[in-house]
Amino acid sequence: MATAAVSLSAIGVMAVSASPASAGQTGQTGQTGQTGSATCFGYTGNFNSGGAYFVDWVYGPDECFGVAPSGTIWHTWSGAGSWKEMPGDGRAANVVAAFESSAGKSVKVVTESGNYYCNYDDYATNTWGGWYQTSTNHC
Repeated sequence: MATAAVSLSAIGVMAVSASPASAGQTGQTGQTGQTGSATCFGYTGNFNSGGAYFVDWVYGPDECFGVAPSGTIWHTWSGAGSWKEMPGDGRAANVVAAFESSAGKSVKVVTESGNYYCNYDDYATNTWGGWYQTSTNHC
């Protein structure tokens, strides 16, 4: 399992998993209504009560995800230079899960209205697609 420098202040902590089917799936903790900063890989971002979500990907570089107070969805990884907004103009309340296979990885979020959306990164092209709605426990 890889090691990453991840620290949180005033908000949640996330679990780390090396399972290829559901990397980092056990969630984060936080206090409703609070916001705070989270630092992953040396990059600090401002996030809502869900905090940041660290994922120990098996087939790709480790990554952190977070939702800003505005609802925009962000991610970072070692060497990224900063937090980057996820492609597809998604909005969410929290990051809830991450999944991976040898072909690619996906991240799942939930909106304030309780709808679930996923975004998939194909390892062959290293390109994130758009956000798509899902009603399953997976992406």
